[in-house]
Amino acid sequence: MNYKKPKFKSIGKRISIADHGSATTIVIASTITNAQRLSLEMWFGGWTGLGTLFAYGAFTEGGDERIFYIGGMVFWAFFWVRIAKVVAWRRIGKEIISISKDGMMVKNAFNKRGKEWVYKLSKMGKVNYHVSDETSFMKQLDNSYWILGGDSLYFLYEGKTKVLGKQLNTQDSKQLANVINKTIAIHKV
Repeated sequence: MNYKKPKFKSIGKRISIADHGSATTIVIASTITNAQRLSLEMWFGGWTGLGTLFAYGAFTEGGDERIFYIGGMVFWAFFWVRIAKVVAWRRIGKEIISISKDGMMVKNAFNKRGKEWVYKLSKMGKVNYHVSDETSFMKQLDNSYWILGGDSLYFLYEGKTKVLGKQLNTQDSKQLANVINKTIAIHKV
């Protein structure tokens, strides 16, 4: 049995790349500092406590007060789900990109679960990175640890823009775009 040991390399602190010969796997970790994770989880706990108060009010009050509390619970529930998703992403989430002759698979994985998107290499445009103003308010907001977003790479696929690379800095984005484009060129043959 002929087994080829994969070659590993990394870009920055969050991106690891493994070349298996017939495929290349890129993993982008969603890590944040312990202080950031603690503040995010405290925020989630406080938000959960607020929801408990809304629920208590909805079940103990009547009339207009009950309508107010139920309306508040709808608003609360929407953001509770969003916060819970970010907490889970920061604890166990990662982006997985696998490139082989069969195509490029992109997955936002919560441990092993998550939706996979598969793109045929022949239909993919070049992977580019966003050049953005690091001092802009929206860029800072997209890169906040309490948000699940801030995709920094994009490519065209069948006329639609597809994104990946959550909250990468410009240097890491540029290097990763180069690695992905070179890997796609190798596997397209």
